[in-house]
Amino acid sequence: MVVFGALMNGLEAMVGGLIGLAFKSRVSESLGDFLLKGQGLCVVLVAVQGMAGDGNISVVTLSVGIGAVIGYLLDIDGAVRRLGDWVQERLDRLFAGSTRFGSFSEGYVTSTLFTCTGAMAIVGSLNSGLLGDHATLIAKGVIDLVVCIPMAATMGIGVPFCGVSLFVYESVLSLAASALGPMLTEAVIAQMSVTGSLLLFAVATNLLGITDIKVANLLPAAFMPIALVPLLALMGI
Repeated sequence: MVVFGALMNGLEAMVGGLIGLAFKSRVSESLGDFLLKGQGLCVVLVAVQGMAGDGNISVVTLSVGIGAVIGYLLDIDGAVRRLGDWVQERLDRLFAGSTRFGSFSEGYVTSTLFTCTGAMAIVGSLNSGLLGDHATLIAKGVIDLVVCIPMAATMGIGVPFCGVSLFVYESVLSLAASALGPMLTEAVIAQMSVTGSLLLFAVATNLLGITDIKVANLLPAAFMPIALVPLLALMGI
């Protein structure tokens, strides 16, 4: 099954979120913030390892520039947050405004961006679609499980739901890779990996409180190398 890796990764992230949610009442705000920053440092490590690949500066720069314009015009960040706010309203009604489970929108957006960006999500999905090899996504799921525990303990009920978004995202990538295999050369995959890792680095700096970047609006950048790599190759760049 092409989407098996995506399914396992989504379930692992969801389990991590549920574990963290079970301990939410025992985690103070200061401890939660401290744990989250610690995970931010770990995300920096994962991102830097991914960016250390064979990245072409021209491809990455153009990808981020064009992808940012597309994401800004589509307002992907706004759409994701509106979805989170919509769910939050219904939860507030269900639990009579209780703050026990935290803000759905904040946890959902942050955890979704963490789990869906980066080299492992992209390369793992491509491996599932092209080779039927799900090992990368399953291994990524272990990382997601661990990181989602302090996220959920700090940010609340939205975090486990990132598993649903993750499953959909990686399933689409895996199915697309299966259908568009000839277009996804090693060079294209390498540039997608580096660009995705750069976006993951932005997620990490947000977690550390250094920046406030709308990373969701940059997501199209990770897929720009599909068109840019062969185009620049034709131009001899």
